Amino acid sequence: MTGEYEVGLKIAMSESLFVKSLISSIFPDTHDVPRECRIILNNQDRIRIIILCRRINLLRALLNSYLSVISMLLHCLEVLENEPTKTPT
Repeated sequence: MTGEYEVGLKIAMSESLFVKSLISSIFPDTHDVPRECRIILNNQDRIRIIILCRRINLLRALLNSYLSVISMLLHCLEVLENEPTKTPT
């Protein structure tokens, strides 16, 4: 098969803590993918992740992995935002 399967994710978020955490979490993984795949990561006005694979099962596995990282970071951000601020006594 000579074609590639492709999926793209666009994340527009102004929360700089989330953006920095996401980039630092996924950037190393963009260089460690199966030979049949490649990842394009763009971080200009929004985060854009493009996953291209020759095999659909590899595409699905990489997409699930990236979505898990994004979900975990969003959950952490939500917990941090809802944590009460402690005042010194």
